[in-house]
Amino acid sequence: MPVRPGEPPSPARTRPDAPTPDAPTSDIPALAAPAPARYAPLAVLSAAAGLDAGGVAVLNSALPSVGERFGTSAQNLSWAVTGYALAFAGLLLCGGAMADRLRRRRVLVGGLALLAAGAVLAFTAPDFRLVVAGRVLQGAGAAITMPAATALLTSVYPDGPVRSRALGVFSAAQAGCYGAGLVLGGVVTGTLGWRWVFAFQALAAAVIAAAAVRWLPPGARQRRGPLDLTGAGALVTAITLTVLAADLASRPGGGPLAAAVAAGTAAAGCLWWRRGRTRGGDAVLLDRDLLRTRGVRTAAVVAGAFYFCVTGSLFLLPLYLQQVRGMSPASSGLAVLPVSLAVAGAALVSGRLMRTRGPRPLLVPGLLLTAGGVLIWCAAGEHSPYAGPVLAGLVVTGVGQGLAFPALTATGLRHVPDRAHGTASAVTATALQIGSGIGPTVLAGLAQAAGPAGPGDLSLPGHHLAYAVAAALLLVVGLPATARRTGRRG
Repeated sequence: MPVRPGEPPSPARTRPDAPTPDAPTSDIPALAAPAPARYAPLAVLSAAAGLDAGGVAVLNSALPSVGERFGTSAQNLSWAVTGYALAFAGLLLCGGAMADRLRRRRVLVGGLALLAAGAVLAFTAPDFRLVVAGRVLQGAGAAITMPAATALLTSVYPDGPVRSRALGVFSAAQAGCYGAGLVLGGVVTGTLGWRWVFAFQALAAAVIAAAAVRWLPPGARQRRGPLDLTGAGALVTAITLTVLAADLASRPGGGPLAAAVAAGTAAAGCLWWRRGRTRGGDAVLLDRDLLRTRGVRTAAVVAGAFYFCVTGSLFLLPLYLQQVRGMSPASSGLAVLPVSLAVAGAALVSGRLMRTRGPRPLLVPGLLLTAGGVLIWCAAGEHSPYAGPVLAGLVVTGVGQGLAFPALTATGLRHVPDRAHGTASAVTATALQIGSGIGPTVLAGLAQAAGPAGPGDLSLPGHHLAYAVAAALLLVVGLPATARRTGRRG
């Protein structure tokens, strides 16, 4: 996998035997440093990214309990996931710009603090609207944290096998924590109650922030100068309205309002595109030239379809296990544990394979397996044995996610200079979160349209329809984009 040199060390940390400017450099000489200095930064950054990724899923197994507590329908309940993803998607590019313009450790710690504040708000929420508000605040914190973590990783670890291994661990942590969030959310809800899911998130964010101050280098400012605030606001508005329009379109009678919101999306997008280059010394939030980089563009398209399928189907699976099969939150959380193990194991293998084969050959099998595992759930009935379609689908889709996710991360950084890694990683992550925001609400709407099984519940045919649509969209959108990418060099 072709990679770019890391950030040069600051003068205060340069040693007499430092490499020449043409050699790979990093904030921490990962090969020569003592073991704690080599591995502690990777552990901290992986934990931060894992907290962000797990935050998308950790509430899934707890959602039926939240809905029961507040009397909320399945589609309205999806806003606990969609609100998080909407803020995550809308503000990720702002987070990338912060990571490229400010000291990255400071940005990372600030994002973790905001995430913890959102968890506290949701923990104390007296009604569902404040739960959603807390989730939105958490999504904003994750949007700041993720680009800073990715950019710090590429600056701490140099080019070549060291960075490839680090990216494999980093991606495995994100993928594994997503699956683990599904498990832990159910276990914590079943034993302590759904509010404690947020309490543990706040505690984890505080611990990771303290470890970041201890083990991570402060980093240097990569760019200077103010942002084009008009263009930045237009882009954030366009991304946010995209998710909102999809939610409205999936609701009965929401077509006209969705069309109006889509028109607003188009207007905001056109305004950003017209201001897509630096003006008067003010830097744009996302230079449109970055989207002309083939790896960035491919990763964005595939990532959106990938997480539409993954997040949407894994939002519905705990509802199926609890509402159709009658499992408790704790039992349903443990039932999805195999997907977490499969994702983490496959992601580590994927990281090793990328060192010799690059990311492209892993995307196609990863997407096929992910979609195939979701399709297997279409064969699950009300009384099907757990060891049948449910378990098989969890393992197959978990392996697919583990193969595809590290390859997506690496593809999005391909041929991008280090000074823009924060923004480039934010482009891929933004597409992921747009898919995450749209997937649950659209698939829940389709499942609900197929006929409810009872007040607030989804029928078995509704689940099957949603799984089929999720898998089909991934195959129809993701595979052609990957094939075009694989068919070209560079």
